[in-house]
Amino acid sequence: MRIKIRAPSGSQVLPLSPETTISSLLSEIRSKTSLSGDLEIKYGYPPKSLHLSEYPSSTLLKNLPIKLEGEQLIISESGEGGGGGGGSVATSSSAPFSFSGGAQGSSSQPDAPLTLNRSLKPKINKDDPPDVPLKSGRGTMVLRVMEDDNSCLFSAISYVATGSLYSVAELRQLIAATIQENPDTYSDAVLEQKRDGYCEWIQMESSWGGGIELGIFANFFDLEICTIDVSTNEVIRFNEGKTNRAIVVYSGIHYDAIVLSPAGSRTNDPSKDKRIFSSSDDEELEGALELCRELKKRKYFTDTKSFSLKCNICKTGLKGEKAAVVHAKSTGHKDFGEY
Repeated sequence: MRIKIRAPSGSQVLPLSPETTISSLLSEIRSKTSLSGDLEIKYGYPPKSLHLSEYPSSTLLKNLPIKLEGEQLIISESGEGGGGGGGSVATSSSAPFSFSGGAQGSSSQPDAPLTLNRSLKPKINKDDPPDVPLKSGRGTMVLRVMEDDNSCLFSAISYVATGSLYSVAELRQLIAATIQENPDTYSDAVLEQKRDGYCEWIQMESSWGGGIELGIFANFFDLEICTIDVSTNEVIRFNEGKTNRAIVVYSGIHYDAIVLSPAGSRTNDPSKDKRIFSSSDDEELEGALELCRELKKRKYFTDTKSFSLKCNICKTGLKGEKAAVVHAKSTGHKDFGEY
């Protein structure tokens, strides 16, 4: 029997005897991953929790109702985020812009979402990320910059919620699967287009995520996800009231992550990052807000009402998202680039 495990330390294949018990499997996982706390184990796709504690520890793996031969198990310590899909959708007229034709909730957009390639001009040095020390001395809030590859939201969520265990493609598939499985919650009216079309679009590498995706991720990972808008310092909370919290930054057409670099750690070394925070302790959130105020001073945001972009099909120059929507409606062109 062979089982692939994927943990924060990396992926590897476990060759196991047909007579391996649950107890032996857990011991092997702890040995290979160096995880000492309670284990959270997920399998399948979309990933589902594997509740091995429901069976006697002497149970043979081959006798489990779930066939683990050839399966990939995602391993983390409890509290690092996990959970099932579904739940309520968190959308708002002030939710982050997703370039689906306007802000989430906008009633003025073409039949299919637009795509936008962001300017490749670097605005922040990844090797010298902006940071703000906490007053308590517990550490420093640091911006972890995501790639400008149209998947920045997915990369940021993967990092803060799972330590980048989930690939961008997996998260895009998770969004599509959750939407298809919950047609009442994610209706055509909520998506502002046909559900099948949205699910096909969101799995494209060029498609951006926004409020709908953040709501799904917050429910799936059982987290309160706080999104801070750099231009306004406004906090939008998804799945508010959950025990644990993650923080991402929205700068107009891009998402990054905010983490805590513990005292004594180098801020440019992400290996010690604290990515999940207690929702009952607002010091990290206050530090993140202060960091975003610093980012605004550095003009690390894009004003989507007036930014410069062009149609990648006919090369027409445009100003702002509304002009892009008008152009898309009149020409059918839906591929744009920032410059």
